[in-house]
Amino acid sequence: MLNCIVSMKPIEKVGKNTKSRNNWLYKHAIHFICSMMLVGISILFCSCSTDDQDEYTNIYTETHKSDQNTNFDDYDNSSDTDWTNNESNAEAENLLINGGMENWFLFTYEILDAWLCHNNYNVKRESKNVYEGHYSTKMQSKESGSTATVDQCIPVEPNGKIRIRFHYYVEQWKANGARTYCYFRTRSTESSTISADELKSFYDKDTYYIIRGGGYGLTYLPHDLNIWQVFDETIEVPPTATYFVFGVNSYYGTTIYVDDCWVTDEIEHSTTGINPVKM
Repeated sequence: MLNCIVSMKPIEKVGKNTKSRNNWLYKHAIHFICSMMLVGISILFCSCSTDDQDEYTNIYTETHKSDQNTNFDDYDNSSDTDWTNNESNAEAENLLINGGMENWFLFTYEILDAWLCHNNYNVKRESKNVYEGHYSTKMQSKESGSTATVDQCIPVEPNGKIRIRFHYYVEQWKANGARTYCYFRTRSTESSTISADELKSFYDKDTYYIIRGGGYGLTYLPHDLNIWQVFDETIEVPPTATYFVFGVNSYYGTTIYVDDCWVTDEIEHSTTGINPVKM
C-alpha cells in the first residue's frame, strides 16, 4: 500500500484542490515511512543494549559472587610450597633439577627428566598418589634381584654442608624395603666415586646411615604404610668431594612413591644470610 502511495503520480486534468490533496498525501506518506524506519532502528538498538546489559550483569554478579566465596586461606604460603624457581624470594636454591618429579619423557616407557633410573621399567610416573604438584615417582621392583633406583649427580662444595630432604609414601614393604643410596665423587664421572670405606672413616656409623640408610642411625627408611613421610637430614661434605649423588633405592617386593626432593647448600645460607628453604 505504501509503495502504491509513493509511486502515485499526480492525476492530470484535476482541480486545484485535488492536486494539493495528492501532494499532501505524498509528503505525509514519506514522513510515515521514515518514522517507521526510525522506530525499527530504535527497537533493534534497545534490544541489543538490553542483551548486552543482561550479559554484563550476569558476568558481574557471578564474578562478585565468586569473590565473596573465595577462601583466602588458599593463598597462604604453607610450609610445603616449592620455592625453587621463585626468584623474588630469598630462599635456598634446590641443587636438584626436577626435584618435584614433574617432568617426564614418554617413549616406550616413562623416563624421569634429569634423573638416572638404572631400571626404568621399575620407575613410573604417578598422578594419583602425589605429595605436591601433579606427579610423583612410583618405585616398584617385581623381580628378585632387581632394584628400583633414582639418582642425580650435582656439584657441591668440599667441606661444605648439605641438607637432604624428600617425601616418600610406602604402599608395600618387604625384606630390605627401601633406603637412601647416596655417594660422593671427586669429579662428576662414576669412576671418581669415593669408596664406602673412605666415607665410613670420615663419618661415624650413625651419620653414615644418612646417605646409605633411612636417616641418622637407621638402616632403612621408616616405613609406616599408606602415609606420606619426610626424610630430612643434614650432613657434611668430605674435603675431597666436589660432587654429590642423591639417590633412593627400593628393593624387591617394596613399593614406594617419592616426591618433593631437595638438596640445599647449608653453608651458603649461613654465610649469605639467605633464609632456610621453606619445607
